[in-house]
Amino acid sequence: MKMKVSTLYAAMFSAMIGVAGCSSDGDTPSTNSDANVRGVITGFGSVYVDGVEYETDGTTITIDGIPASESELHVGMLVNLTGSDDGTNGNALSIEFDDDLEGVVTANDATSGLVVMGHTITFDNSTNFDGFTDIAELTPGVEVEVSGYPDGAGNIHATYIELEGTYNGTDEIEVKGIVATLNETAMTFTIGSMTVDYSAATSVDAGLADGVYVEVKSESAPDATTGILTATKVELEDGGEYGIDGEDGEELEVEGLITALDGTTITVNGQTFTIPDGIDVSGFAVGDMIELDIDVVGTELVITEIEEDDLSDDVPGKIEVEAIVTATDTVANTITLGGVTISVDPANTIMMDHAVVTEQSLGLTFNLGSIVEGTDRVEVEAIPNADGTGYTAISLERTSSTNAVVELEGTVVIDAGSGAMSIAGVSLDVTTNSVVVPGGVVDGSEIHANGLLVGGVLEVTVIELED
Repeated sequence: MKMKVSTLYAAMFSAMIGVAGCSSDGDTPSTNSDANVRGVITGFGSVYVDGVEYETDGTTITIDGIPASESELHVGMLVNLTGSDDGTNGNALSIEFDDDLEGVVTANDATSGLVVMGHTITFDNSTNFDGFTDIAELTPGVEVEVSGYPDGAGNIHATYIELEGTYNGTDEIEVKGIVATLNETAMTFTIGSMTVDYSAATSVDAGLADGVYVEVKSESAPDATTGILTATKVELEDGGEYGIDGEDGEELEVEGLITALDGTTITVNGQTFTIPDGIDVSGFAVGDMIELDIDVVGTELVITEIEEDDLSDDVPGKIEVEAIVTATDTVANTITLGGVTISVDPANTIMMDHAVVTEQSLGLTFNLGSIVEGTDRVEVEAIPNADGTGYTAISLERTSSTNAVVELEGTVVIDAGSGAMSIAGVSLDVTTNSVVVPGGVVDGSEIHANGLLVGGVLEVTVIELED
């Protein structure tokens, strides 16, 4: 199965990709009539953000401050949305997207990982790859646009990465981050692991200092020898690293990574908040993905609730299936592939279209009804339903492949008497193709199996024990 987090990167990225396993207090999430949301676009047909479907008739949409259309938005983009909602449906007045990084890949290897202008970029199966299919395609010298969650220390957990091609050496590129090691004499500072030289900049905002959040613009890639970026503009950004701010009386909803946590404060994507009395954070840790409800009181941002993120990637019993789709049901919102039927929640399943010809390129919306049974190959990541029956998709990606091989990954169940094996209710036949089961595979192991589905049974050709 095509995994966006390969063994090559897993050890380096595991600390940032881990997500929460429990909520703060178990309360029902609050809803508000006025919406001021910072979240990831998970689907279209309207726009789905943070589990809410927003109608977009008359919505003002901007990308990097420039008026845009809904067709220019993509799944995975982290946006600021204003409007109104009831917790399930809403109307968007404005949707703003600003990338976190647009620049040149400077490294992509087992030692450094994917590095873009001083930022280490992490990703998972929910990260939308636009213009490429494998992270190995992002070789040094290509230009990418990244949207995601910064950690305040030069790392970004990407929700969206777009390949823009080989950098031509003159286009404006931009990087955001926290200033460190400012040297006003040499006119340099660092963002992440990259040094910025602003001595030739035509514009530098007042207030430049260690700890402030800035956007640096340049018209050249970092120097190939020194790694130094020559800035043309340095602009201070409002609202802290994550852009969280608002007016007195507003209610904000924010998703993000915990990047620091102690008994009195919590830092989300580099922005630090005081933990109010009554908010229990004992179940959380650095690296967890969470959702914050925030009240703006005067100039203070006051947390009212902390919850686990709905799209948890670390759930016992999680499965991954990649196969040709055999059935879809747009009424029940289910998809069947590889012998497994999986529910698809339009509000919370990340829907990505990477077919040869995408729906978006045709001016259409990609949804369950777009999938052609018997033809389209889809990769689904799913978690068990709370009642123990069936699965619900976290992410669904239509691929460009037509390969008939079924790829199934999950917890193996082994019958104590017969030794028969299954994953997610799909029986595994290892005898037809004389497959040797690796040592160490026991009941409850995480395994990966490839094969052809015949009469509802997976005739295995490859079986591997997952780490």
